[in-house]
Amino acid sequence: MKVQARDADARVKTPDPSIKAYLIYGPDRGLAHERASTLVKSVLEDPDDPFALTQLTEEDLKSDPAALADAMAAMSLTGGQRLVRVRLSGETGSGPIIDFISDLESGSVAPQTVLVVESGDLTPRGKLRKTFEPAKNAYSIACYADNAQSLGNLVDDLLKGENLTIAPDARMNWLPRLEGDRALARGEIEKLILYKGLAGQRDPNDNEICLADIEAVAADQGEAQMDAVLEPALLGRLAEADKAYIRSISAGGSPVAILRSLQRRLDQLGAVQAAGGSDAAMAKAGVPRFGPPANAFKQQMSVWRGRRLDHARQLAFDAERQVKRSGSPAESLVSELLLRLARGAAQMRR
Repeated sequence: MKVQARDADARVKTPDPSIKAYLIYGPDRGLAHERASTLVKSVLEDPDDPFALTQLTEEDLKSDPAALADAMAAMSLTGGQRLVRVRLSGETGSGPIIDFISDLESGSVAPQTVLVVESGDLTPRGKLRKTFEPAKNAYSIACYADNAQSLGNLVDDLLKGENLTIAPDARMNWLPRLEGDRALARGEIEKLILYKGLAGQRDPNDNEICLADIEAVAADQGEAQMDAVLEPALLGRLAEADKAYIRSISAGGSPVAILRSLQRRLDQLGAVQAAGGSDAAMAKAGVPRFGPPANAFKQQMSVWRGRRLDHARQLAFDAERQVKRSGSPAESLVSELLLRLARGAAQMRR
């Protein structure tokens, strides 16, 4: 069943108990990831319970086509709802998912477990959308780039949680900088909130974000600055990666923004590989097709493939979860992640 854009957030925040499968996809991978994560939290009492949540990748499904059916049939050892989350870069590895939805629609299976499939952009002619969209027991939720209104709503919701407002001129100046990726936008908003101070930490009379705050904290971290950090890490240049990260943080860069950029880069690598690695695939994924940036991306693509790429994605996902759950310093967690990836890339390139 195809969910309308206006209803998408409501469907993941208050899921229908009768719906047992969700496809959450789109060009805005940050928004797709956020909505999938919201759905997981809405369905499960404890999203960190390993007995309640099973996570699979396309490589898992390709190497063991029965893995999905086994996970969907498993019972929770602690009781309560179970959920299986599958992360794809495209159509690759989707065969077991399509078979499961067919069985779900025919009534040959009646699962108690919820299936959440998260993917990048998918064509209307692709098998996943053609399977989910007409299904009566499954939802298909598209995630496209935020517009000015949805970005404004996101800003207002997050600021309201810390009793903050934003001046009209600051709002007008800032919103265009947040366009393009929901995860990066959320990271920038959170960075601004931390700069201004949480509700119980700042002057009670200092509740409005002004243009000076925006300029002090939310200056654009352009692609070149991010590439200076990500490229050496993903190509195994350990010392260079460490220096670039320290330089970025010292200049006011956000470790959370760097982590989100890393996740986006890993998703781009997977999407381009799944589409055949052509220049057209690179353009569709938002990757430069010419010059040094394109050459660097192709080198990264030769290193991070298959299970290695899936493992890197999982490490980045785990780092994000640690930052959110434990309150550990994001700066050190992201540094450790980048250095770990750099060591792995160096070993693979020998």
